[in-house]
Amino acid sequence: MGCALSSPVELIRVQRHGSANFRCAVAEMQGWRVGHEDAHAMHCDGSRATCFVLDGHGGDGAALFSAPQLLEELKNTDSSMPTDQQLEQVFYKVDERLHSYVQENPDKDSGSTVVGAVCVRSGDGTYSVKLLNCGDSRAVIARGPKEEEDSCAKVQIRRPQHLEALGAQGLGNAVKSELEEAPGLIAPAPPGAPVFPVVMETIDHKPDHPTEKFRIEAAGGSVTTMEDPPRLDGSLAVSRGLGDFEYKGDGQRLASEQKVSCVPDIYEIPSLQPGSICVLACDGVWDVMTAEDVAEYVREEVSREPPVDLGDVAAELLRLCLKKNSRDNMTCMILQLEDGTDWAGFPDEMQNYDKLLERHDQDEDVQSHYSTFLQVAKFPAQALSCDVCKRWLLQMNQCQCKQVFYCSRICQKKGWKAHQVVCGAKTDSAGTKHCRPAQDGV
Repeated sequence: MGCALSSPVELIRVQRHGSANFRCAVAEMQGWRVGHEDAHAMHCDGSRATCFVLDGHGGDGAALFSAPQLLEELKNTDSSMPTDQQLEQVFYKVDERLHSYVQENPDKDSGSTVVGAVCVRSGDGTYSVKLLNCGDSRAVIARGPKEEEDSCAKVQIRRPQHLEALGAQGLGNAVKSELEEAPGLIAPAPPGAPVFPVVMETIDHKPDHPTEKFRIEAAGGSVTTMEDPPRLDGSLAVSRGLGDFEYKGDGQRLASEQKVSCVPDIYEIPSLQPGSICVLACDGVWDVMTAEDVAEYVREEVSREPPVDLGDVAAELLRLCLKKNSRDNMTCMILQLEDGTDWAGFPDEMQNYDKLLERHDQDEDVQSHYSTFLQVAKFPAQALSCDVCKRWLLQMNQCQCKQVFYCSRICQKKGWKAHQVVCGAKTDSAGTKHCRPAQDGV
């Protein structure tokens, strides 16, 4: 888990992306951890969307290097849905490149889990999704707001063969007990059909999972089960991922046979209805929320009229996880299978910026982490919030009087009636005062 700060870094960066067939948003928070080791990548174009969330450990090198590499490598596959073999090759190639990168940059030696989704819109208007899981981050598919429990069509799910062979053992994630007399107790989730609106969730790769334990021991490793959580060779709490090359050094074994495997489990879900929801998140979310918790929350928010912005939904989920005492970095990506054209080229947003005013009451270490989070996200050190909606986007417009900022032309028009009374900027020939893009640090 790593060392903890004296207080959490609560800034939340939100990114949005969209196309004619997909709407996607991701929120990330450093939280209590010393350092932010998560990374992500998303691309929506034409009839395909590709999304990844990576949760690094032992440093941010593996996650930051691999996220764009995964996306770029997938672009080289067919425009339709890639085969399982193609997807596995993507992970092999990225892991090999990461190995070379780490050899040249030893300070970047680390590991990362990966959870991803490749979504394709079919000619009949439905969607097919392949989920890629390599580690203990997790993906959840949920019904859209227009589907009702008593009338929605059954979905056929293709799961990895080793999970199907295990039956109930392979189809449940561990959950943390919320009983006051046993806080934090790890127990297996009860087997059975998922609870509406959940369609399915991926299964974590933990060292004590039957499939994982068999591979680890066959490769000469051990699984310590007396600890919480169980660990590979008494150290690593996850059994698949990119990097972690100290557990991949057996030259007589294939990549899929190493103590830590870089081969993802692949799930396929065809014929999803428009509006369906896919959530990808790292274990900082799943440590304190179940698939049902997350699916119900997201579905309820997007069912409102008007629907709540997916970026705001993802950000609020992270706030909720922090309140539930998640102690890890947190990243949550939400992909909705619907038109997201209005989000093409949408600028990044920084939420919880009011915490910047409180950071001066924190110790110097926490203040430094706030500054680093802003710097990495390419935001200025001081918040420049919209005078109307109070949002802080990476690209802000500043009135020529240099006194107020707006996040969009819409907000500028809304705010102009009140602002024109005090605005000292000159008018153009039409009598209109214009805004210009804000400069970094203004």
